[in-house]
Amino acid sequence: MNYISGGYYIVSVTERPDYISERVIPKSLFSASSCISSFYPSLDVLWNGDIEEKRKYAQSLHMSNTEYEKLEKWVLQMSDLNLFGYPNVFVDVEYAKTFHSNWLGKASNTKIIGIATLEKYINELVEFEGLRDVLPEDRVVVENLLLRSELISEDKRNLLGCEILGYIKGTGSFHSYLCNGLEKDYSKHFNFKSNKFGLIGSLEEAERYASFSNEEDLESEEVLWLPWAIYEYI
Repeated sequence: MNYISGGYYIVSVTERPDYISERVIPKSLFSASSCISSFYPSLDVLWNGDIEEKRKYAQSLHMSNTEYEKLEKWVLQMSDLNLFGYPNVFVDVEYAKTFHSNWLGKASNTKIIGIATLEKYINELVEFEGLRDVLPEDRVVVENLLLRSELISEDKRNLLGCEILGYIKGTGSFHSYLCNGLEKDYSKHFNFKSNKFGLIGSLEEAERYASFSNEEDLESEEVLWLPWAIYEYI
């Protein structure tokens, strides 16, 4: 099966929020949604933050002002080449690895992840959001990436599990089943329990939950819920 890339991200481990069920989700987890996990780098700080915010961000990454300036310059270059886009997506895993090795060596509990799903789901998402009707220059980086239907990199990776994600058009971001509390609904109707990363064990299982999320009248964001495989790159 062909797994199409939804981009590469650098994400940190997250303590389970109080609103997420502790019965089925572990204390620490990873998510491809910024509603749950923190991502690097933060363009909200790099592009929109004031001097004090940037100083604090550099401190949190244990870097000097000079190192931070190099980071900001590199990210701007990658953005100009459409290799990195708002809010935090790399289009190629090698650029994520470069950023991680150059500036996150002292940041613990971070992973380079790639997300991917089957081509049929990419096509469904593209049609649902009408992405082909949007001019390329008006699309965010991840939308142009989805339309190119590039295969996810197979280079030195581990499958962490799957996550039910709903894309938010025009933002480059995803909602997760977790930030919508859908794990409680899954528990009611299925024999549901996540793995040690807070993810779902197989694509087949994730497909079942995604279909349920779209068909049932659940209290969740009005997005198209799809199953995504989450890979860690090492």
